Amino acid sequence: MVRAARTAGQGLTLPYGPTRGMLQALQLMRKTTPPKIDGNFLRLNKIAPGNEYKVVGALKFLGIIDDDGRPTEKSRILKTKGATFTSALQNIIRTAYKNLFQHLDGGSHTREDIYNYFITQEDLSPEMATKTTRFFIQLCHLAEIDLGFASTKRNIPKGRSNGHRNQGNGQLMCPTIEAGNATFPLVLALTPEMASMDSDQLAEFLKKLRTALAKANNV
Repeated sequence: MVRAARTAGQGLTLPYGPTRGMLQALQLMRKTTPPKIDGNFLRLNKIAPGNEYKVVGALKFLGIIDDDGRPTEKSRILKTKGATFTSALQNIIRTAYKNLFQHLDGGSHTREDIYNYFITQEDLSPEMATKTTRFFIQLCHLAEIDLGFASTKRNIPKGRSNGHRNQGNGQLMCPTIEAGNATFPLVLALTPEMASMDSDQLAEFLKKLRTALAKANNV
């Protein structure tokens, strides 16, 4: 059984649900302000089927809804755009994960450092620490918070045709495009929608992209 984790001083459960569903809920909150966010509301919007309570818990942890599920002032700020939205989301994340950011102390850290924090400081099980780390990192990508992972990028074998992520600038390097006698890589910006994709969805997207590019080159 996965043990529920609570942050010291907050008494709130750390988000450990499906990352895609929790990010979808955030995007939904940018578009609408229902009187209450609960399992029924999430089911109506087909978000995280069977894990609605985990998504509700994540929104409470971030302070976007209160204990009764009512949207807070922070939910209204999420409806902004551009730099205002980014700054608002950064403040939400840094407030909710205050203890973690104090532990990181502004330096560059690896994914393993964050995972180890949840293990040693929050007393999480390995399974929960993995899920909690995954959501935290994706959330920081969405808010453009630099966690310093550029120094831990894996070397990608030459000639590899599958898309891979450039973690230093939040881009996806995909198959090449041919223009006349020149060949150059296609670079896709890492949008919130792409960040919320799981590995199977991303693989299917890249497969369709390669097929489209092949047809275009043959025209």
